[in-house]
Amino acid sequence: MENRIKHILLTVLPFAGLLLVPTVVSAQEDDRPLIEPDVRPQKVDEALIDTENFEIGAFAGILNIEDFESSFLWGGKLTYHLSETFFFEANVGFAEGGETSFEKLAGDVQVLSDEDRDYRYYNINIGMNVLPGEAFLTENYAFNTNFYLIGGAGATDFAGDTRFTVNVGAGYQVLLTDSVSIHLGVREHFYRIDVLGEEKTSMNTEVSGGLTVFF
Repeated sequence: MENRIKHILLTVLPFAGLLLVPTVVSAQEDDRPLIEPDVRPQKVDEALIDTENFEIGAFAGILNIEDFESSFLWGGKLTYHLSETFFFEANVGFAEGGETSFEKLAGDVQVLSDEDRDYRYYNINIGMNVLPGEAFLTENYAFNTNFYLIGGAGATDFAGDTRFTVNVGAGYQVLLTDSVSIHLGVREHFYRIDVLGEEKTSMNTEVSGGLTVFF
């Protein structure tokens, strides 16, 4: 009797296994979503900094010369990128001092000659990119951006003398292409001056923008 039962089981079990396979496969297929999501990656054209480390350009803006009005400012700069974070910058700027309040009230009195009103500064600075980011013109095109802090020292030729100058500021860079960028910046220039009497620290505010090219 036992041999007959074993024989029946050995005959039936293989067929039962074959019947269960479609059920398992069907259960696995049921786990798939009924609607496949149609997700396609969006290609974004992004301006990146070229492998070149040097950047050269020109800038223009307004320079407020303390006691001598605000003046049109223009100049040039050369930048060397030490890394993605730090860079060195050398620049030179030109402006012209206006009239003091005393000159305007007194009439024909001149505190400085026309030649001494020529204003020129040159300095070497170190900068640090602190907030890299992106600016989207459209959903398909992005500009890389950098907000940076900068500071350094140099000299200012003004009022018939050359004065040691310290400058600090911040700027915003937008990469238009892989090798062209625009800059917007604000800086403060400090030097000692005694043209109007007692020596004091002159604080001159610069607001400027410029275009640079990597090479």
